[in-house]
Amino acid sequence: MSEQKGCYRAALAALDTVGGVFSLLNPEGVDLIIPSGGLLLDVTTAATAACTVDAGIDSDGTTSADNLIDGLDVNAATGQYDNIADKGTNGGPYKWGSTEYLVISMASGAAAGLAGYAYIEYIRE
Repeated sequence: MSEQKGCYRAALAALDTVGGVFSLLNPEGVDLIIPSGGLLLDVTTAATAACTVDAGIDSDGTTSADNLIDGLDVNAATGQYDNIADKGTNGGPYKWGSTEYLVISMASGAAAGLAGYAYIEYIRE
């Protein structure tokens, strides 16, 4: 049986709106699973002031979600953060519906100065 896996890489943005740090409509158009460790944020430049972000799956990309990563401090240091070690209270593996969005949003503070990349690994359901 062939493996039904995929991955995606995109730059993070320093915007305070819902999905302003990152927003992506499911690129496969079928249900996907983002496994533990399937979302990695590589923060290459920390936010210039206090800032936390949430990452998760939302039905239409207009609501912040924290079902992958909850309350990650992106002002503390640069580095790599994932939905295993850095999942917070609500994060972890999650199903990504065929018409849903993965959003990363500023949860508190301000995202100004934040830079880096989101790496998403997924498995077709």
